[in-house]
Amino acid sequence: MEPNDIKDAVVKVLGTHLKPSILKDVIVFQETDSDGDPILRVQAVIDHAGPDVSAEKIFLATGVVRKALSAIGEMRFPLLTFPSSDEMPEVAA
Repeated sequence: MEPNDIKDAVVKVLGTHLKPSILKDVIVFQETDSDGDPILRVQAVIDHAGPDVSAEKIFLATGVVRKALSAIGEMRFPLLTFPSSDEMPEVAA
């Protein structure tokens, strides 16, 4: 699976799922967890100028992303974090 395919799938589904909050960027790292299983570490960068993400949307986000990744044949488990754009100056511009 190409990294851009993974990112595109995550951007598409989270951009819709997190509204009205604004998804500024998605950064995907292909890693291995402590058990040696392959995972995807996903940072969904939220625009700090927009509305905050609700706790319910954050809670449901992993399932939403897993479903989208499964649809493109990606079976690695996504571990999501939600930094705001003011925490990540490299994507704040």
